[in-house]
Amino acid sequence: MADIFTVPSAFFDSDAYGSTSLSTPTYSSVPNSTEISLDAEPLFRRFSWVYRTKSMNIGLGRRVWRTRSPAYGLNDRIEGSVRLNGHTEHIEDISITLEGNLLVSVLGDGGAPRSNSLFLSRSITLPLSRHPLVGDEHPFAISIPSEITVQDVTALTPPSFYRCYDDLSGEIAYSLKISMTRRGSRVSFKLEPNETKIIPILYFPKTRPMDPPLSTMPKPLLDHDLRFTSGPSLSISEHIDSFLLKPRWCSLSSHVKHPAGGLEPFKNSAIFSLPAPQSFVSGEQIPFFLSLVFPHSPAQGAMYTKNIKVSLWKQLTVRPLKSSLAKLFTRAKNSSAKTSRSRSSTPDPPHNEDDQRSNSPFECSPGHSRSNSPSIDMYGPPVTQRWHLTTGRLETRSEYSEGVHLLRGSIDAGYLGQGCSWKVGHLAQLQYFFEIEIDAPAHMKDHLPSFKMQKEVELTTDCWETMNRELQSTGGLPAPALGLGRCLLEKELNQNVYA
Repeated sequence: MADIFTVPSAFFDSDAYGSTSLSTPTYSSVPNSTEISLDAEPLFRRFSWVYRTKSMNIGLGRRVWRTRSPAYGLNDRIEGSVRLNGHTEHIEDISITLEGNLLVSVLGDGGAPRSNSLFLSRSITLPLSRHPLVGDEHPFAISIPSEITVQDVTALTPPSFYRCYDDLSGEIAYSLKISMTRRGSRVSFKLEPNETKIIPILYFPKTRPMDPPLSTMPKPLLDHDLRFTSGPSLSISEHIDSFLLKPRWCSLSSHVKHPAGGLEPFKNSAIFSLPAPQSFVSGEQIPFFLSLVFPHSPAQGAMYTKNIKVSLWKQLTVRPLKSSLAKLFTRAKNSSAKTSRSRSSTPDPPHNEDDQRSNSPFECSPGHSRSNSPSIDMYGPPVTQRWHLTTGRLETRSEYSEGVHLLRGSIDAGYLGQGCSWKVGHLAQLQYFFEIEIDAPAHMKDHLPSFKMQKEVELTTDCWETMNRELQSTGGLPAPALGLGRCLLEKELNQNVYA
């Protein structure tokens, strides 16, 4: 068949001004130098997670969530395949390992500049034939545990996280390590005895409150028997918890002689009430009540109502590895790396005796994941950083009875979908705190105490009733809480600055 296809004669387009001849373009079965041929391979890789080594093509499925690395959610599992290419002779085994690491850097405290603690390790081994062939594809699936136990503390598996503030940085990083091992005594000098590919992944679990939260709080009941000598009852309802604020004198007034009785008359004067349990959705409003009880001195209660501050704080606490141990581990690691490089250009991945092996070659068993549970004695004292999130608003104010003031307010629980409390044993935790401060007027600080209280609350990424509806809409695919990835933007900015 000729290269040039037979084309019809020119057709005519008639208009009011006459006829115009339009030639039909010619088509060729062979593209010339000015034509572009589309390649399906780059298009496939654009929408799929594909990684390569000399002898392996590793696929982790489609790019679903528009993240820089594969992202997974709560009760999710990593599904993929390993296709052999290149030299497949003498392959002994291929292992897949899911790892979670806590990376901590604290400067100026005598600790290690950077310490790494492995808190999650889960492995499977792919079944191979005695003589693997080029093109053989081996699927695998490895579950991400919903809970981990570190140092006898069981908690939800923490999300991917990064925070750098002043001299403290903390990171929760996950990776998938694919290792191929060849039988050493029979490997050609042209082949590497081991090949390893480490793929960073993201874990963003959606969390939800244990119970549906209260949108409004009931008014405290009158305590007729006590006639407000102790104010509104602390037991408002089973869905509300109340807490007493501790009175204290201003530090600048220590030289002043305080009234007789000290702080005793004020110990039941300020009460803070929150919905129970204290588990709230990030980005939504948290209602609260504040009761000021001064039945014997109504003027004092009125003065305190003008100096109230309610705020929400975020706190990161980490324990860095002790400096002496860090140096020892660094020497051991460098020594091991030099030994491995003398044997091969690609170092052999370290063996982990605590890796979980599944009875099935294709999937890890569900449930808790064990870790090395390093001794707390290996770590230094906890280092804490706090930063302010939001400030509460007092919406209504009323005098419940003479000298008893009730203040209703609310506060935004951070930012929508970006809050999640977590912990890793005694090594690290991310917490959220209410901080309530009630100050005496400036001219009365020598004679009236201030009140202060901190109350820890839990923040979740999603509403409690959304799970079933979400799974139905996604066909059973656990959707990651992508809002948690906001904190990782800071890491990218830092990398770009120092690049």
